[in-house]
Amino acid sequence: MSTEFPPPAAAAKPPHGVRVLIVDDNIDATSGLSRLLQLDGYDIRVAHDGRTALVIAAAYQPQFVLLDIGLPDLDGYEVARNLRGDPRHRDVVIIGISGYGEEDHRDRAQAAGFDHHLVKPIDLDALRTILGH
Repeated sequence: MSTEFPPPAAAAKPPHGVRVLIVDDNIDATSGLSRLLQLDGYDIRVAHDGRTALVIAAAYQPQFVLLDIGLPDLDGYEVARNLRGDPRHRDVVIIGISGYGEEDHRDRAQAAGFDHHLVKPIDLDALRTILGH
């Protein structure tokens, strides 16, 4: 009697070359997240404040921006509005990262131009789904 096994699931294609900018003033959290995403094959840049994020984004042209809302200089809403106002970033996917997940926070993020809103601590599976990995 022979037993048939289902074919192995296709391995996810590594995201080599996919550019991700992580913006968060929490250096430890940013460091850990960037390492995890680098292990997945993403090309990562990091900023710890809004102004630096805009400078890096202009030069780096990320495909995804993981953006903390509570930043020390320009908050994440202002950074998102700046990115959306720049034609070079019209296709960037902006993922809000916040300690707050109430509906009014999500509505405000959407109005500022965020595509997604994740609550800290970040669910890595949800993030990987958004990133397409």
